[in-house]
Amino acid sequence: MQIKSKLLILGAILALIALTTMQGYLTFNTFDLRKKSFAVESRTKIGSIVKTPYVDSLSWQFRNDFLDKIPDYKLGLISKNQLLEDLQKSANSKNKQFLKYYTEGAKQLELNENVLFKKVASTILLIDQNGNVEPLLEEGKDKSRFLIGHDFPLEEGLIINAWNWTFDKQYVDNLGETKSVTVKYKSSIFMKIVDWDKIIFNQLLFLFFISFLLFVFLISLVTYSIRNLLKLKRISDIKTDFINNITHELKTPLATLSIATKTLTNKFAVDNKDISKESIDTINRQNKRLQNLIDQVVDNSLGYHQIKLNKKPINLSSFLHEVSEDYMLTLPQNILFLREIEHNQTILEIDTFYISTAITNILNNAIKFEGTVLKIKYHIHNNNHIISITDNGIGISQKNKKLIFDKFFRVSERNKHTYKGLGLGLYYCNQIVKAHDGTIDVESKLKEGTTFYIKLPVSDAKKDFISR
Repeated sequence: MQIKSKLLILGAILALIALTTMQGYLTFNTFDLRKKSFAVESRTKIGSIVKTPYVDSLSWQFRNDFLDKIPDYKLGLISKNQLLEDLQKSANSKNKQFLKYYTEGAKQLELNENVLFKKVASTILLIDQNGNVEPLLEEGKDKSRFLIGHDFPLEEGLIINAWNWTFDKQYVDNLGETKSVTVKYKSSIFMKIVDWDKIIFNQLLFLFFISFLLFVFLISLVTYSIRNLLKLKRISDIKTDFINNITHELKTPLATLSIATKTLTNKFAVDNKDISKESIDTINRQNKRLQNLIDQVVDNSLGYHQIKLNKKPINLSSFLHEVSEDYMLTLPQNILFLREIEHNQTILEIDTFYISTAITNILNNAIKFEGTVLKIKYHIHNNNHIISITDNGIGISQKNKKLIFDKFFRVSERNKHTYKGLGLGLYYCNQIVKAHDGTIDVESKLKEGTTFYIKLPVSDAKKDFISR
């Protein structure tokens, strides 16, 4: 049963890990696909804005200005760098108009405002009549020249398109001869999405929220199932242990009754009054023992709301002295019993039978678990009567401290119960104290002993007495 439970728990945990991994993978894929889809949508919308006659006319204006200055460059009137700077200045002068047009188009197409556009001149080659190539701007070697759009670093953007044009430009050289030069011009368009991950995350926020809720629900369900499984296993083990224990307890008196009955029916016992009387006494004793066992199970299994109290006003100091005196009469000589009972004249209404039963149960437990020094202490603190019972026994582990007040629970060592009992004593004590509106707690360390604290609330009459 134990191995089966462990396998079920391990299987549940592995299934949870597998489902979590799968959900994480699908969520990541969804996020990645949405990013790609968003990029494609943005690229299409940008294309719809820039591939218009208006934008073409702006581009032709600064390209024509550039072509008009090529003769000056060929005649040596301006430098290559100045020619490129003039191209950039001419394009930049049209940028304000372009950005206004781009913004209006973006609104109409519902293009996200974080999507930026940039157009650059990436390659410009001059080819003379003899086929000689003069590079003014080479892609991959020279820095591209910004034309229109938003000026952001190219490494932060995505290239979405490129155009190539070829122009023929004629000019008259210094000798008066007409020459022709072919201009190969390439412009590239880049797109940058600012806070790309944040945009996609916001778009998928509802999906992430649902996934998170499902994940939490799944973990809660598995945790709840494992806890229930462990709880049911523990209850099953406790019940099995209780049945085995009570069966063992019943076997002795039943076996004795069987022997006594056979003795009575034996022909040698018919005329022997001594044997008959001894057998009858044995039957009576074992019958009483059986009755006590049954009463112990029935009475000690009562919940605090089922206990009917017969309260009467008593002085708790005197009462504890009486209980201690009676208990000391039953102690073996090797047990040292100490008392530290505060003397006062306060009155408390309790059921003396039940409270004395609770105290006696705790003291008996202390002796059963190898306690040789017992100490009962009583005082009033923070409007509570506090009775503490301390022993120097084997102590209680942190794990078992949470369970010792459970019904049928018994401390075990390596799945073996070293100490006899039905597991009802401390449960019954707890129910008795609860029936008196009090609390019971325990402090313990293994091999260092245990202290039980019984706290009973001070009555209103006692509070008035203290205030006076």
